Amino acid sequence: MEHAQRRWNSIAAALALFAINFYITWRLFRIEYLDEMWSIEGVYIGLARYIREHFFHLNWFPLWYGGIPYQYTYPPLLHFLVAGVAAAVHISNARAYHIVVATFYCLGPVALFWTARRFGAGLHAAFLAGLFYSVISPSCFLVRELRLSSYGWLGPRRLIGLVQSGDGPHVVSLVWLTLAIGMLHLAIKNRRPVYSVLAALALDAVVLTNWLGAFALGVAVACYLLCGFSGRWRVAAIGALAYAIAMPWITPATVHAIEVNAPTLVGFKAGPAQVLAIAALAAASLACAWAMMRLRLAPQIRFASLFLLAIAALVLMHYWLKIDLLPQSGRYEIEMNLAVFLAAAFLLDRMRNHPRRTAAVCLAVLVCLPIAYRRQRIARGLEKPLDVHTTAEYEVSRWLGQNMPGARVFAPGSIAFWMTAFSDTAQLKGGFDNGIRNGVLWGVNFQIQAGASTAVTLGWLKAFGCDAIVGDDPASREFFHDYRYPEKLHALRELWRDGPEVIYEVPRASRSLAHVLLPADLPAAPVQYDAPPSGAYLAALDDPAMPPAKFEWRGTSAATIAADLRPQQILSVQIAWDEGWHARVNGQPRPIHGDKLGQIVVEPRCNGNCTVDLAYDGGTQMRVARIVSAVALLGCLFWMFASRWPHRSAHATR
Repeated sequence: MEHAQRRWNSIAAALALFAINFYITWRLFRIEYLDEMWSIEGVYIGLARYIREHFFHLNWFPLWYGGIPYQYTYPPLLHFLVAGVAAAVHISNARAYHIVVATFYCLGPVALFWTARRFGAGLHAAFLAGLFYSVISPSCFLVRELRLSSYGWLGPRRLIGLVQSGDGPHVVSLVWLTLAIGMLHLAIKNRRPVYSVLAALALDAVVLTNWLGAFALGVAVACYLLCGFSGRWRVAAIGALAYAIAMPWITPATVHAIEVNAPTLVGFKAGPAQVLAIAALAAASLACAWAMMRLRLAPQIRFASLFLLAIAALVLMHYWLKIDLLPQSGRYEIEMNLAVFLAAAFLLDRMRNHPRRTAAVCLAVLVCLPIAYRRQRIARGLEKPLDVHTTAEYEVSRWLGQNMPGARVFAPGSIAFWMTAFSDTAQLKGGFDNGIRNGVLWGVNFQIQAGASTAVTLGWLKAFGCDAIVGDDPASREFFHDYRYPEKLHALRELWRDGPEVIYEVPRASRSLAHVLLPADLPAAPVQYDAPPSGAYLAALDDPAMPPAKFEWRGTSAATIAADLRPQQILSVQIAWDEGWHARVNGQPRPIHGDKLGQIVVEPRCNGNCTVDLAYDGGTQMRVARIVSAVALLGCLFWMFASRWPHRSAHATR
């Protein structure tokens, strides 16, 4: 009876925490589009739309950066959840996105409550930690810039990140991170296979939702291993199992691309200051771990303290000392807020046997209710609905989707963010620069946006198979205005205009993505971004003496090219090269490789009318990853079933 009462008390506390957060942000459950078109959430809504419409074709993603493997688009779990909700209840992808992220926003303090309880915190302490986490952001007290941009000392940092910045995956990953920590600890305490498998899946949920959350998870696991908990080898085994299950989405090549692109995206460069700071942080963490061990502090207090130290150091060094230990280290402030209240749960647990603990909880609730009311008022100002049909992002994307199907375009800023949400129009830019596969595009896209020369801009657009470029004059409703010299496009022929919004044609002799060339016509190295690509290459693309090549997609990961070829001729295909692409002619494999621009070159070696079949299978690394993942999942099922077999046999004997 007492055990049942404790369980009901925990359920009631969790429901109360959910209700408080629902009260703050209930409007988000009802909104389709927010009045924040500069937000990157358009990218996530677009990926959910793509999953919903192309669920069985998620191998190659042709819509961004000239094409990328699908796992490079973004960690996919949130987008699968959104697409699933949208399909299940027949609502728009945008509405489903806001329902999902709002639900996870409400679950954040609930997850903190649950994890604190798993580590042994009492009911009152865990509830108070979740309550304070719901209404207080310590980062606003510690960082002036965050306070000024967040409506003062009691600003709602999680909500602002979710609504204004479109940081939904980060907020969602924070919930998975909290649950993963608790589930990992539960798996170490209770050695039943089911808990180990659930812990591995919880770890995967973090990594498959957001890369920042994945790094914070790595920090948390490292801190856990330093704090005297038993079962370190079991933690390593669970981590290995988690990686094996998720390997198709986080192959070594994918991790390497993020590692290379993330510093480039934000201009991060590691120097002596970073090396010294990281060494100092590591030394401080080890010294704190040793000191807390000597003081015989409880392992959970040691864990929470070390996690707080590591995350707070990242954030506060960014804001206070202007030193970044890793790219975008300032964004870990919401992890820091979580770490503060996780540590607070164990400190507050000292009141477990205090006779007035219930009165203290009631007093805390009375103090927090006015703050929750204020947050609800702030949320009302933030969560403003928008008629998306009146936006430039919608109008441009829909026109391109309806009038230029199959074309590739170049779009600026917020239009590029939202294009995938409204159409299947391919673009040379995209929504997740960390996932760029073709490194040449960093310089090309910058030159198109910042350069003043019309000839250079058109040269690069033609070299990468673009049929149109979206204008961006100062009067445009597009938010970022990426073009430094938008007037360079004014001499081009207009395909569509609505007031200041305009789409220009890129003149190309052939609208195909495949072109017949001679080997000598291929672009040369090194690439000079402030000049057009190789003149011989551009001339060959428009050479009327060369036979036309008809390019046609078959799904999203295969295509056919038909042309009247000679044995010495090759095909230049304006799709980003990846080792997973293969070419065949009449069922026979043909050589295929990348050129100096990072695009596909095929050697058909045929004479006369020829059909080349292109297919993408992910390459050797992806095939291995799929096998490893399948074996790991089957092994988990067998392990859980086998662990139950002795119990079933014993029961049958009786």
